[in-house]
Amino acid sequence: MNEREFAFGTELSGVIIRVCFQKEHGRILWFVVQLEIILDEQWLPVTRYDTAHGFIHRDDMRPNGEQFKSPLLFPSYEDGMNFAINDLRTNAAWHVERYKQWKSQN
Repeated sequence: MNEREFAFGTELSGVIIRVCFQKEHGRILWFVVQLEIILDEQWLPVTRYDTAHGFIHRDDMRPNGEQFKSPLLFPSYEDGMNFAINDLRTNAAWHVERYKQWKSQN
């Protein structure tokens, strides 16, 4: 089994996408793709796609610790992981702005 983890920046300062997955015989066994922002010198999760609980879903994190889970359907974990990376890369600004709005409401 081959487990990999890496992170890459976005067009936004202080925002990264962290990717972790395990692959065997060319197939993804599980994955986590997470958008993170640095606030008060701490990396915080904003949105996470993963396969925990045995299905692909997106968790939207609020600054108060609440999480909103949205189940997603894809033909394979590979398709789900690629979608997650593309979504967070393309829509990072939207996810971060929503998180900051939630933070200002607390």
